[in-house]
This record gives sequence, structure tokens and C-alpha cells, in this order.
Amino acid sequence: MAPQKEVVLKFTSKRFRKEGVSEEQLHEFATQQHAPRAAAIQARHAPLKVAQYHTPKACRDMLEGKLPPGWSIAEHDITIEFWVRSEAQMMEILHDPDFQALLAEEGDMVDAERAELTVGWEEVYVEDGKVVNVADGKSEYPPFTKSVELAVAAGKKDT
Repeated sequence: MAPQKEVVLKFTSKRFRKEGVSEEQLHEFATQQHAPRAAAIQARHAPLKVAQYHTPKACRDMLEGKLPPGWSIAEHDITIEFWVRSEAQMMEILHDPDFQALLAEEGDMVDAERAELTVGWEEVYVEDGKVVNVADGKSEYPPFTKSVELAVAAGKKDT
């Protein structure tokens, strides 16, 4: 039996720019002002990874009219992704006074009322062009119920 994979939580924050803020202005703010300062604060709490995922209209437009029936393209402008070992670790980041002060500075750029959050776990099946985490045609990840149990247990761990 393969060794059990560590279940880590992935939190995402999908953000929308405020009316009147251009995509370029948001990108400049997010990458040149916010990210360098946020990274220093976040690193104090040792997340496994934090990443920005930019979704400008030009990229969304590439798929317009090409999706299967019923599919739609999300309209948010940027997603911030956090990989952490526990909910407590994520809360340490979010409630860090320096991070809270930094979030307060987003007010002119980001529409805080429209933020969407997700939390769950990630299962990787192709990496560097190769199939991974599959043996004998089956996923090496635990079944759903066990995965939920592991994710919830990971969420309850103290860091």
C-alpha cells in the first residue's frame, strides 16, 4: 500500500476590483505593493504556499463561445490561493494585525463586498506532463468520505 498522502487545506479568495479601477491598476497594486508586503507577513505563519492567480478579461475572452453547454466563465479579477496544514494556521495569517492593516489598504482597489472564498483540498493527477497519483488505473487518493475526514481533521490541527 502506498504511503498516505498529507492532506493540506487550500483556501482561495476570489476578488473583484472596485468600480473605476482598471485591470492594470489592480495588477500593479496586487503584485508590486500588496504581495511583497503580504508575503513577509504570511511567511511568519509558514504556509506551504501562497499564490496569486490573475484572470483578466483578455484571458476570459479566449474561451468565450468555446465552452461546453451550461459552462460559464467566472468574472472575478484575481484569486489568492493559500495552502496550509490547518484552519488554525490560516486564521493566524488572516488575523495577524499586520495582515489586517494591509487588507484595510485594499479599500480603494478591491470590492470587499463581493469576495468569494473556497476551502477544500487539492488532488493532482498530471504534473509536468505526466500522470501522477494513479496506480493500476485508479486514484491513489483516499475515497471521498475518508478525504473529507482527513481534511476536517487537518482543519482542526493546531499549528
